[in-house]
Amino acid sequence: MASCRTSQAHPLNNGEAKAAQNSGKPKVQPLPAEADDVAEKVRLVADELMARNIDITQGYDNWRDVGFALAEGLGEAGRTFFHDVSRLNSDYQETECDKKYTGFLRSHNGTINVGKFFQMAKDAGIDLSATFAKLPRGINGGKDAKNGVFTSFDQNVPSGRMADVAENGCDNISNVYYDVTFSDKIIRDDLPPLLLPIYDSQPDFAGKDKMLLGSITTFSGVIPDSVYGIYDGRKVFAPLHLIIYGPYASSKGDLEAARALIAPIKRKMKIDYVEKLKAYEMEKAAWDNMPKKERGPEPKEPVPTSPFVPANSSASAVYRALDANGDWGLMFETEADTLTNMLSKAEYGDYTDLLRKCFHHETISMVRVADKVNIEIEQPRLAVMLTCTGSQLALLLPPGNVANGLASRFLFYALPESKVEFRNVFAHVEEPVEEQFKRIGNEFMPLYSELKERESNPMQFLLTNDQQQRFLSHFSAVVKEQFAMLGNGIQGFIFRIALECFRCAMVLTLLRCLSEWDKQDAIFLEMQRAIQCDDRDFNTAMTIIDCLVSHTARVYSVLATEDNDPFRHCAEKPSAPESDFFIRLPQGRQFKKDEALEIAQSMGISERTAHRYLNKLVNTYQVVKRLRQGHYEKVVPKEL
Repeated sequence: MASCRTSQAHPLNNGEAKAAQNSGKPKVQPLPAEADDVAEKVRLVADELMARNIDITQGYDNWRDVGFALAEGLGEAGRTFFHDVSRLNSDYQETECDKKYTGFLRSHNGTINVGKFFQMAKDAGIDLSATFAKLPRGINGGKDAKNGVFTSFDQNVPSGRMADVAENGCDNISNVYYDVTFSDKIIRDDLPPLLLPIYDSQPDFAGKDKMLLGSITTFSGVIPDSVYGIYDGRKVFAPLHLIIYGPYASSKGDLEAARALIAPIKRKMKIDYVEKLKAYEMEKAAWDNMPKKERGPEPKEPVPTSPFVPANSSASAVYRALDANGDWGLMFETEADTLTNMLSKAEYGDYTDLLRKCFHHETISMVRVADKVNIEIEQPRLAVMLTCTGSQLALLLPPGNVANGLASRFLFYALPESKVEFRNVFAHVEEPVEEQFKRIGNEFMPLYSELKERESNPMQFLLTNDQQQRFLSHFSAVVKEQFAMLGNGIQGFIFRIALECFRCAMVLTLLRCLSEWDKQDAIFLEMQRAIQCDDRDFNTAMTIIDCLVSHTARVYSVLATEDNDPFRHCAEKPSAPESDFFIRLPQGRQFKKDEALEIAQSMGISERTAHRYLNKLVNTYQVVKRLRQGHYEKVVPKEL
């Protein structure tokens, strides 16, 4: 395939090329039972496209989307259909087409499903209801096919690996969808004992992943700076940044229970504040009763403290909360809209700058002359735990927050859809989940208290020489692999994912120190200056993070694609023919209407339709500018 198949600017192209070069066919993954039904529908639509000589693969992006859609929906069985529809393009080359599909099989990640293929055919003029009416007896076309209602049909087709996992349960997850979860790959008994009840509290692997990630991140936010590591020549501490996202009704709310893990710490901080407040009130009363000449500095009223830093605070309030806590805090929100609303405001400085600097413990400062506030925090330690839906994620991390590096500060985990069922809400439980997590929090308190007392006597977290070599070798390979798949922009994500892996190992090892404590002596020796990473915790951290690389790359591929989409700011999205027409219009120079009409004619678009497309590109989508009568120019940057 020649010019229309090139995609040097597209972030997925390098990965596709690499996958195509790998020897041997990819392992064929088992498909859901309804795959035969989907394959029959794909065959009917492909036959209709060929019969009417309609090419839906014009332009590399369309060709790529068709490949991903068929690879995601049908696996190896979609190869024949990919060749069939690709042959309609004048640039078709069998060998290249075959290699491309092999690449799609290796790198598809669920962001494009088989519904995309049907939508593209529908946009190109295929009547799906009429086509599906040809289904042989015994194949269920479904209500959507009968009525021609495409939108709900798309929702009923499994939307990638995540939906398939939800549909099939977790029994065979390690054999079917090998990179979706990590709880099926870690050794349960190698977890720090404190985490075992959390692991066992969930019936499926996705649930175990969710609660383990939420708990580890929560613990990371309250670990004092008495434990640090040296990473890339700089001091780093435990706090992690994590976003868990999924569709509605995917049980994201279960993570609210993780807040109970640090409820004892919150209670202790409140008691300490009350005691300080009483002492202040006594000092203030005595100061007020003293003659003015004998008064010294007025006693300073204590500030309420809490381990939680609310996301619905201004940047100024976050500064104050971290300062009051002694430079640390945990931002824990089960609705990311709360943070999104704050990020969209310019009140009291750049909130995104605050979050980016906290991730690397870079100095943050705030001066408010009118309020006599001067805060400087040299090594802020802020953990962030967010849950949201996919649509909320797109609002939280629009292209601007990808370009400025905020998105790369987070680990991502995508939850599958829950099974369509109403669970037994009256099922007997030995202990309510909140009480169970609160009990675990009480068990954590001795570790927190002892580390708090050691803030003037810190310990360094260390990897063994063998662990260091394995760490460097593994992430060197990951960087190369992901760079080949997604291009240069993914490197920043992988570099920070590796740092998060180091931090995760630190948290796990500290939790293990608690479990090995004899409850008579101190957890750590008074003269202890280092804590060595346990091999079990290193292996667990590497397994967890290796899984999250896949989830994070999936998010990046979507965010990067949206960033390169010239229609990303449009409330209404163009149809495939309109988008293809736009792509073929001259780039970087003015063009006349007659030239646009000639391009449309070469695409088989009537003059009347071409006028309508051009009008929508100018007035509806505003990606083409009318310079003067009959003269136009694209308004998007050339690289788009």
